[in-house]
Amino acid sequence: MKAKRVYAIGVLVLVFLVWSSVGLAAGLEKVRASHQPCMHALPTILCQKLGWFKELGIDVSFHYYSSGMPQVEAGLAGEWDVGAIGTSPAFFAGMRHNFPIIACSNDESVTNNVMVRKKDYKRLTQNPKKALKGTTWLVSTISTGHHVVLAYLDSIGLPERDIKIVHMEQPAILSAFIAGQGDVAQTWAPFNYLHEREGEVVLAHGKMVNTVVPGAVIATKKFANEHPDLVAKWLQGYMKGVHYMISEPFKSAKYLQDYYKEVGIDLTYEEVLKEFKLRPLFGIYDQLMLFSREETPYSTYDKWIDSLGDFYLKVKRIKEKPDVRTFITDKFLKMVEADMMKMR
Repeated sequence: MKAKRVYAIGVLVLVFLVWSSVGLAAGLEKVRASHQPCMHALPTILCQKLGWFKELGIDVSFHYYSSGMPQVEAGLAGEWDVGAIGTSPAFFAGMRHNFPIIACSNDESVTNNVMVRKKDYKRLTQNPKKALKGTTWLVSTISTGHHVVLAYLDSIGLPERDIKIVHMEQPAILSAFIAGQGDVAQTWAPFNYLHEREGEVVLAHGKMVNTVVPGAVIATKKFANEHPDLVAKWLQGYMKGVHYMISEPFKSAKYLQDYYKEVGIDLTYEEVLKEFKLRPLFGIYDQLMLFSREETPYSTYDKWIDSLGDFYLKVKRIKEKPDVRTFITDKFLKMVEADMMKMR
């Protein structure tokens, strides 16, 4: 009889725990985060796996997109609320649709590359202006990578009209270049690590041609206007993920390796570690400094994004540059800072 009573109490406790967990989840406010097969998805993944979003009172769902422009289109269709994205799609989302850029995901300058086959490197670098004239370049056009391509061409005095650009997405560039197509490949992480496996080498990257390539953290206009508190809560969790990545790169690399494998990019642990060596991350106070306009009319981050405007004017994608300050804001970073101060 005693055993039956204990069993009954155990069942009641189990039912109560299940009911409580369901009730707790039901009480969490929903936020939909959008990401790509990139390192800047990892802060959200860490928060989900380690339970940090729930500690902040939000239930965050993960929405995957292969590239930036489909991600923006899905945001316009109301399919997500916040996310990380490349600065080219972020620029157009801000200029055309008032999607605010609310933080910087990382500095991608060293991992936005112009790559060539090892056997061609010496020949192409002895007199690059002459050697590269008339060559075929595989490029993801109207992107930050394309921006780096133009900066490199400017650095050697070769006009874009003197090369042939073939547009491809990054997976297609990898396959085509391995198959022998094209003379030069424009790449970005994590695909450039796969190019390196094939014996390809870096001809130039953003930092080499004085071009900063930052990442962007954004929200949709509607969600930012209607739920600024939820944007700030998600960003607080995202920044906690960034801080974890800065303090625990070796543990974080394992999470990133698992994520890449899930989306079909099979990298070794050593290759994934390069992401942490080559792509600087910014903690909350570094972010606030990047976005600050207290001492100058334009913040450091404003200037980085404004240079994209110069690029798109040059390639005639836009007729006039927008004032990037209309869609870049430190409002949510300041909300995160205020909440962090309360918790101390």
